[in-house]
Amino acid sequence: MLALAQTDEPDLLHEALQCLGERLGALDAASGVLVWRTPGFAEALPGLALGAPVSNLADADGLFEAVAACGPAPTTAPITAVISAGRPPRVFDARLARSEDGRRIYLALEDAAERQAAQQRHLEDRERLLLTSRVISVGEMATMLAHELNQPIGSIVNLLRGLKARLKRGALSVEVTEPILDKAAEQAVYASAVIARVRAFVEQRRPRVEVLDLPALARRTLDLLDWEIARDRVAARVEADLEPPPVLGDPVMIQQVLVNLARNGLDAMRGEAVGRRALTLGIAADDREALLTVRDTGPGLDDEAAARLFEPFYSTKARGMGVGLGVCRSIVELHGGRLWFSRNPEGGATFHLALPRAHPKESDA
Repeated sequence: MLALAQTDEPDLLHEALQCLGERLGALDAASGVLVWRTPGFAEALPGLALGAPVSNLADADGLFEAVAACGPAPTTAPITAVISAGRPPRVFDARLARSEDGRRIYLALEDAAERQAAQQRHLEDRERLLLTSRVISVGEMATMLAHELNQPIGSIVNLLRGLKARLKRGALSVEVTEPILDKAAEQAVYASAVIARVRAFVEQRRPRVEVLDLPALARRTLDLLDWEIARDRVAARVEADLEPPPVLGDPVMIQQVLVNLARNGLDAMRGEAVGRRALTLGIAADDREALLTVRDTGPGLDDEAAARLFEPFYSTKARGMGVGLGVCRSIVELHGGRLWFSRNPEGGATFHLALPRAHPKESDA
């Protein structure tokens, strides 16, 4: 700093520092005399003139103590202090450091009110960002709920319509009615669980962790979709290894992913010949991961759809909202897993869901 003050262009230096508003000064370490200052420093401490010692400045509380704190040795890090100067007092945050040769003490003053105002603006900006984030999260939650609740609500409506049609024909009996009502209640319970998990996903983004029974999850997925499977005359089955590995996760969230993927497969096969429609949920494993697959025999995906499949709001369905696969991938990644797809050689697509195997101690917990 002092070297800069001794350049051939001192006026240029002072003009630059004045334009930048820097409050910089240099003291002789032995005498405490001010030997150099910028215009901003002079404006902040008008009572400390060039050639005057700091000890003569009566209206700058804390300045003398801060200078004394520098000590005789060069400082590797600046010393910070709070200085109150003038009447009425202005508060400055000060940084002080001794030069390498020990002869000078340099000071840099920052107006505390300006810093506090900047901090306040930062806090206000952050609060606005948080508010915007909350609004976006509410929108995400509404979109996700609309997407995820469409299937169970639609199933309940179809079951009740079928029950009403049987009632009009006089074809009702306890044996017929009870299974239909059980299925409707099961769909309602599933919808309630989806609401709870979607809310937790948006607010906390932390899955509930327990040991997953993957074959049971796959079978329950087909049970939840049994009305659509029967209506579209699809051959649906679960293929699992004899001893699937332990996996930790949230059962409702993982089942939500399987239901989404299976429903997409059913939708894709509606244009295929009845005898060709097959949906297979597979469960396998290697040394590191458990692998769930959802395989359909639909028309498959063209290059554009394959490239954009996981883009937000992109859908291959005429009435699709394009959030299902994005939500699925987010849920899987929340569990430390991966989600991708491949084309089947004979047609159709397979979605692969890989989840890390649980450590033996974790699965016993």
